[in-house]
Amino acid sequence: MRAKHSSCEKSFIIHHVVVYPPRLLSFVVHFIGITQSTLAKQRFVEIEALCVMLGVRRKRSSTSSSKSQLKSSKKQNASIDFTLDDNDHDESKNSRDDIIESEDEMENESLADSSEDEKETVDAKKIRMAREYLSKMEQSDGDSSDVVSSSDEGEDEEFMNEDHRISKRLERHRLKQQGMYERQVASKVKENVDYFWNECDSNLNLNGNVEAQTKAWVENGQLKLCRGHDLTPTCVALHSPSGSVAYSASKDNSILMWDIENEKKMNTIVKRWNPNACDYTRNSGEVLCMVASDDGRFLATGGRDATVKIYDVRQKNKATLTISDKDNEIDGIRGLVTTFEGHKGPVTALALRSQSLQLFSGSNDRCIRHYNLDQMAYIETLYGHQAGITGISCHGIRHEMPFSVARDRTARAWKLAEETHMIYRGGSKVSNADCITAIKDDYFLTGHDDGILSFWLKDKKRAIMTTSEAHGMNGSLPRGIASCTSLGGSDLAATGSNDGYLRLWQVSTGDKAADRGLEAICKIPLFGYINDIAIGPKARFCVAAVGQEPRLGRWERIAKSKNRFAIIQLRTDDDDKDQEDNVDSQNAEDDADDQESEHSESGEEDTE
Repeated sequence: MRAKHSSCEKSFIIHHVVVYPPRLLSFVVHFIGITQSTLAKQRFVEIEALCVMLGVRRKRSSTSSSKSQLKSSKKQNASIDFTLDDNDHDESKNSRDDIIESEDEMENESLADSSEDEKETVDAKKIRMAREYLSKMEQSDGDSSDVVSSSDEGEDEEFMNEDHRISKRLERHRLKQQGMYERQVASKVKENVDYFWNECDSNLNLNGNVEAQTKAWVENGQLKLCRGHDLTPTCVALHSPSGSVAYSASKDNSILMWDIENEKKMNTIVKRWNPNACDYTRNSGEVLCMVASDDGRFLATGGRDATVKIYDVRQKNKATLTISDKDNEIDGIRGLVTTFEGHKGPVTALALRSQSLQLFSGSNDRCIRHYNLDQMAYIETLYGHQAGITGISCHGIRHEMPFSVARDRTARAWKLAEETHMIYRGGSKVSNADCITAIKDDYFLTGHDDGILSFWLKDKKRAIMTTSEAHGMNGSLPRGIASCTSLGGSDLAATGSNDGYLRLWQVSTGDKAADRGLEAICKIPLFGYINDIAIGPKARFCVAAVGQEPRLGRWERIAKSKNRFAIIQLRTDDDDKDQEDNVDSQNAEDDADDQESEHSESGEEDTE
């Protein structure tokens, strides 16, 4: 039988028959059930012939119910295999039997599905959870899945585009977990900061009055200075995944929790020093460093009392509150979990490995201690520095390797698995480093007392690039860099000093030496000592500790400055949406370049 089919009908049949061969019979039954006409029944025979021409077969499922097996034993001659016979009349007769049998099979399959739902296996649960995860990703992407295309080819194109977006997002998630994903945000931040400068009075930028510039940024809403500390704030920490909660500590011994979205204080973790209620001096209770875990559970602090304190900053359950909790100085959160002792000097540096609970603390006793917050246990002590440690940083997604700097004018990378470490020296003309930040597993920045900002690669003993007088001159001497930070896995870094500006840098980490570099892109007015900085997710904002004095001393005090917790807007929500829209196209270009490089490498191997 050779029937003529229209092009639209052929495309409709081929789409449902070729693309989804296991559902061929269900499609035919549904097709006939909808039309309920003699013409549709005649078309069924034509569809059989077309399926045979395409080489499609539909075999009985081995997991049919007992009822379908009984019918199949009674009707051994009735087969639902689509084959091409010479007798067209026999095909039409068998097809009618197949339709009746398929209806019973559909009923049995529905009963079997209901029984399987009651007893869900492990594999089925994994599949269900994967489907739920993909559906959530589709909703978050804002895909217009309700729009129906006019043709089947349009539907296929829409589904392919949707699958491509989901696969790209899964790939980005995998690269983030492996520490290989790099977000390009520096150029976007530069555009927004330049726009903020244009909104302010242009004369302020030319006059160089830092106090007036800071006031103008506060009035325009790009900068928020929050009150809460009596003395100089020394450090800040940020809940990295969400960026909704921040923490700050001060020389008055207080530790505060901040709501970034509403720009106000949430809780007081530790109250300020009170001579009538405390049995220790104010200086011994100063908090010098802090770090927050990625999961939002713990906050670690280090101070002049040579201890590392771990706080559980999750909210208390109101049902479990007792009378003693009301008298506790920590209001609304669970409070102090444990205190690690062991250092013989003030704890000046803390760092948590990304996506883990491995904590590293550095002290003036020249030692680095390693802890595990999951078990609340001390692990080991790392020896090597010849002077007090001033900074520690650890990106450490692929490699378990923290970086540290000390007063011995060296930077060190600690290979914990091999129990060795590498030493980096800046040269005889480079002074001590006060801060360090890890950009990736292989790259890090160091800020020095003589105003030099150095860019390092793990495999190179010398800095691959240095910038002198990064924060200008203070008379005849360059200003020292008091703090530095970076957004992990991106090209954005920030430094602070006492020149009145928070400076932003674009860091290039290419595979070739020509593609690596460090470039100043913009500055933000912030009057006072910038003792610590933390950049929020996607570089939407950053927080800073600004005060009258430096973190570790009282020299060069700026009396006119105010002790504040600063929230600085770097980008807007519209920029985030544009960035997400451009990520797919950027990744597609990267994939094309990778494929070309793979082809070229394979061609070179063939020639060899």
